[in-house]
Amino acid sequence: MMRASAAVPAERDVFDRRQKLLLVFAWAATLLPLLAFGYLTWQSWELNKQVSEAQRKIASSTEHLNKLEARKVVLETELSRREAELSRREADLESQREATKHYRDYAGIRIRFYRETDREVVEKALVRLGFNIDSSLGKSQLIDLKPNTIGYGNLVSQNDLRDIAIALVEAGFPLKRIAPALKQSDPKLIQIYASAQSDRECGLLGVEQIRAGSTCGPLPRQ
Repeated sequence: MMRASAAVPAERDVFDRRQKLLLVFAWAATLLPLLAFGYLTWQSWELNKQVSEAQRKIASSTEHLNKLEARKVVLETELSRREAELSRREADLESQREATKHYRDYAGIRIRFYRETDREVVEKALVRLGFNIDSSLGKSQLIDLKPNTIGYGNLVSQNDLRDIAIALVEAGFPLKRIAPALKQSDPKLIQIYASAQSDRECGLLGVEQIRAGSTCGPLPRQ
């Protein structure tokens, strides 16, 4: 009887352990899907957050790109307008030059200089303005001095004289004085020559001074 009684608790212990093990398996079978579902839910939330952030950045980039495209269209339109305006002004300027050249050909104004070394500066400055350059060099006792003076005949207009003086100065000519020609009888001749008097009495003339009507540049201060 003692043996039978001892066997019953032992079998009950085995049964209890199996029940506990089954209970653990049951909880594990229940919790593992819940954990997997929770993990997948968290991953899905993180992914949605990343997708939303990416969409926000794409929308912001698209908006910025659209603004740049609109700005590009505005700039291209403005550039086209300015190019058209520049072309129109160049055409007008060329037309004015042709008209001026025709007038100057008709007027018969001629330019004479006295040193071969001055030819490049004179021609560069004045041929484009439509003036006739005297290709034969004049003769002067001051041929060795650097030219600094414009002498003009009494039929040369002040507008032509101003244009010539400004063009020469802009081309690098060291102009000091603009004066009526005293020894040249041709009323339509403009001479570019050296003058000791100009060196003594005048300094360099600037473009603005010429436009203001100055004919003798200010001497440098001592």
